[in-house]
Amino acid sequence: MEIVRLATTRHWIPTLAGWHFDHWGKLTGFERLQDYVAALEGWSEGREIPTVLAANQGGQLLGSVNVLRSEMTVRPALTPWLAQLFVVPGARRGGIGAALTTAAIGHARACGFSTLYLYTSGTLPRYYARLGWAEVERVEYLGRERVVMRYVTTRP
Repeated sequence: MEIVRLATTRHWIPTLAGWHFDHWGKLTGFERLQDYVAALEGWSEGREIPTVLAANQGGQLLGSVNVLRSEMTVRPALTPWLAQLFVVPGARRGGIGAALTTAAIGHARACGFSTLYLYTSGTLPRYYARLGWAEVERVEYLGRERVVMRYVTTRP
């Protein structure tokens, strides 16, 4: 498996946008799919943050993750954010999500950030905790309880 910046594989943008928008809808931060496609196009150009990382094997797209400056409007001081981690259903439980998460952490570190944040809900906080993320707080956001988590990218 290989993880690359989406800028090197721009032809995947419409596919990723469709997957993300079907899965999260307005949680992507956009009202319309076309607007989200445009956002991914812009983010994919970033060498720093924002950026989009994509996992593939043999040229087959398996998933992606966004690294954004801001993700949660009620926590504007926190930056950067891991967002929209997505792995195609048939490839889940194979370590791709963990690899994408590790790549996002490495990208944030390379950009000079000592902490990366995310928010999630349901059973996913346990998944991220197994990957080394720590809970920061629980907050009501977009109609339900969300768990804000952080990963310290620099270790003593």
